Amino acid sequence: MTGGSIELCPKSGCGFRCCEFQQGNYIVLHPGELEAARARGESLDHLEITLSERGGHRAVCHAQRTETCDDGYKPLDCRSYPYFPRLADNEARVTKWLLKGRKCPLEPHEIDVHGKWVIEQWNTLVESSPAIAAWLKGVVLVGYDLTARDIGMDER
Repeated sequence: MTGGSIELCPKSGCGFRCCEFQQGNYIVLHPGELEAARARGESLDHLEITLSERGGHRAVCHAQRTETCDDGYKPLDCRSYPYFPRLADNEARVTKWLLKGRKCPLEPHEIDVHGKWVIEQWNTLVESSPAIAAWLKGVVLVGYDLTARDIGMDER
């Protein structure tokens, strides 16, 4: 597995349903993410920015080739899926607990390596910016399990 991609996805038979937007689903972009992608010259044509909130953004993807985002920018939320980090009010970093999206048919034990990658990526961001940590604590998600999954990482 490479960062943000799960080798089992093309073999799972789900047809990349994580990239289907219905019933109010959206992608979140952390504070600074959209601006950084623009500054790097990455294509954002497939993303419809629907709301800006607390420094971050919500977007809906309209890519024709969802597995590659039409060769455009793939937000960290998408690369992290089916996991999303949980940062409790009294925590300064993401722990071993992650929320799991319900659309993904893969079992948590099949994607633990991915979960560890997700935690590393988000911790790097949280440690680099208090604004991202504050934003992350207030993100509202649609279609995720309310109970977090212990992916077996050691506490730091």
